[in-house]
Amino acid sequence: MNKKIEHPDNVYTQQVKKLLDKVSPVDGRSPSLYADAKNYFSLTPSLISHIRELEAKRQSALTRETSAVDIGELQQHIQQSKQKLEDERLARIARVNEVSRHIIELCEGDSYEETQTQSARFLGTLMLLTQGPATGFARLHQRLKPLYKAVLLLRLVDKLLQDETTSHPYLALYRPSLARMSGDEHWQKKWQTELAIPLISSALLQDIGLQHNDAQAILLGEKRNLDEFRLLEESQRKQLLKLNYLHTMSYLKRGLGQPVYEGDNTEEQHRFDKTHEAANQFREKLMYDAFVSKTGLGELLKIPQIYVSIILSTKHDYTRKELAKGYLLIEQLAKKGGLNTKLAQAFMKIVGFFPQGFGITFIPVNERGEEKKQFEYAIVNQLNPKNPGEPHCRVVSRNLNFVTSGGDEVIEKGRNLFFPANQKKLMRIGRDRISEIMSQLQSNFNDKSVDGLAPPYWEPADYFAEKKHQNLWKRGPK
Repeated sequence: MNKKIEHPDNVYTQQVKKLLDKVSPVDGRSPSLYADAKNYFSLTPSLISHIRELEAKRQSALTRETSAVDIGELQQHIQQSKQKLEDERLARIARVNEVSRHIIELCEGDSYEETQTQSARFLGTLMLLTQGPATGFARLHQRLKPLYKAVLLLRLVDKLLQDETTSHPYLALYRPSLARMSGDEHWQKKWQTELAIPLISSALLQDIGLQHNDAQAILLGEKRNLDEFRLLEESQRKQLLKLNYLHTMSYLKRGLGQPVYEGDNTEEQHRFDKTHEAANQFREKLMYDAFVSKTGLGELLKIPQIYVSIILSTKHDYTRKELAKGYLLIEQLAKKGGLNTKLAQAFMKIVGFFPQGFGITFIPVNERGEEKKQFEYAIVNQLNPKNPGEPHCRVVSRNLNFVTSGGDEVIEKGRNLFFPANQKKLMRIGRDRISEIMSQLQSNFNDKSVDGLAPPYWEPADYFAEKKHQNLWKRGPK
């Protein structure tokens, strides 16, 4: 009898990984949102051309008084080809909706507070699947970005609705949608169909135009042998942006379009068509403005995009130490007038200085509140910090030994070793001890990196890889 092999991940982490594969799998041929787009860009044009050829033959046959049987066969082929085209379109819509609903299941809770915790869990899990600048990190980051953006966008819109700081006519209609978190089933369904799915799909498909062959030729070269994450020449970058815009908008309008009502109730069909027409128009306006920056609506999508470009950077010089720059970049752009100040401030309140899943090293205190001459490890595990520089974390070590029962703690700025002034408090606490613990914490640890100071942060991916350590969001002891 075969022994049952325990899955190395808990159920939630497994679900996030499966969702990642539904969007952008390692094997690009597997069914996914990205595979759908690639097929649409590469195969659909030939099917459309085939239909046109058949229609031309049918028209020619009519003028030549061809037999009714031959004309009927042509008409049948035309209908079959058109049906294939429509079936593929509806299948693409169905996959977008399926993925969007799965995201909602993983990041929404039964209350506002639980939704924030579930969203932190989703974002933190994505971050903890990465290993910093390890081999292949750029491709993994590229796969993670759409999902990360989608959840940030949902939480940003919720915050605007909660604070009543949006005047956009479509968004304003959904101010009551926060009632969904109090069990209001009407608003749960209405919010999901009319607002959440348009928002999520905008984030997931923002760069889908890059799957077009013309864009791939720039990224990979004509022979498909170039590094797509290299620094592009200015002319290439501009051309790529243009292609992404053109093909992304085309995909939204023609590759997806509106779903089809299934039923025979005329009144319901009219309502269904009007609802989805409005939702699609909102999605297209949001995406359009994220590219061309005309009305300000696109900043809803643009701000998470800018943030994620730092948090999950694909640049060769990526380092975890730069992650806090995501917050700082949004702050600076807002101050310089490059972003809407209210939107930027709302976003910064959500994310704080340190992203979810970031490894914090800090100075603990004793029962009297006095700082100890040692440091411990924690992982950022909640959104909406009261002070942006003081993250809410799960403590994961005690006396520099890993524990699974650590409590939650807000790490004050004066005890966070990310800030250089605090490192001086612990100078020369023991180089050998630091080397010992750091080698346990990360597989790519280099002993030469220990210089006598406590580390300003740590890499928690190896820690999180163990199933017993993946419950960082379950309420722990205070």
